[in-house]
Amino acid sequence: MAQTTGQVPQACGMIEISTDCVTYTDVSGVFQSVQDTTQARKSGEAYTFEGDKAIVAAGKREPMELTFVIVYTETDAEAYEIIRTRFEIACGGKLCVRYTPRGSGEGKEQITTDEGIITSFTYPPMDASAGGPIMAGFKLKAGGVTTTVKAS
Repeated sequence: MAQTTGQVPQACGMIEISTDCVTYTDVSGVFQSVQDTTQARKSGEAYTFEGDKAIVAAGKREPMELTFVIVYTETDAEAYEIIRTRFEIACGGKLCVRYTPRGSGEGKEQITTDEGIITSFTYPPMDASAGGPIMAGFKLKAGGVTTTVKAS
């Protein structure tokens, strides 16, 4: 196989959030990273007296707990305040996140989480010796993701 020329840079994506999983808001300007994007599948094995190897079977996909790092701001319409408010709702406010690794535009692959719950939230830390922006973040636990091609 020849070396690929279809690589996608990590720094050119688009990220959107939704509190109703229908209407999404572009929050690319404050999200720094999406991490822990691995999803596992349940599996099991059984051994018999015949043979030297296990019989292996697959089960359902396990929930994912994605980690998002965001820039801390005090602007009500920006991600930090929207997500903090969702996290602080009694019993947890639902949230959906979708991201497009190649950025906005038709025909690009888009990954959308199932409706999830915010399982942890990082309030703004402080460091008198630092010069960069304050970073916050959250973890979203969802049943999984769906990959589609962006229509428009």
